[in-house]
Amino acid sequence: MKDYKTIKLLFNELADSISFLSDSDIEKLVSGEYQIAIKVQRKKNLTNSMAGFESKSSEYENILRDLNLIESREAGTEFLNEKLKNKVNFEKFAKFIDVAVMKSDKVEKIRDNIIETTIGARLRSEAIQNKKNKNIEGMD
Repeated sequence: MKDYKTIKLLFNELADSISFLSDSDIEKLVSGEYQIAIKVQRKKNLTNSMAGFESKSSEYENILRDLNLIESREAGTEFLNEKLKNKVNFEKFAKFIDVAVMKSDKVEKIRDNIIETTIGARLRSEAIQNKKNKNIEGMD
């Protein structure tokens, strides 16, 4: 059982590291001309890690702002697939906007929950508002 926990910890560290790669770094890896090198080092102090969180937080705020401007679920899906490259990124963004995520959830489920919480909720609200307005106009 201890080996399982050790492997899980190592994979979580690896996934976290990969989630912070830039799009250009990912493209370099995909090209096959670059490789990942693993280096063991002491974790940054709290001040440095908070700076990383703030930069990620700012990035997530930008994604959320852009997502709120999108007019359809389909366009939202495409947008999120471009911005969030893997399950770890989807999970972190979902947590950032308070969308519940279970460990067993697949990327598609997490993405769909994000879409429904943001775009879907807004579209439903707009549809309800339009229906109310039409009913009010019909009463005149």
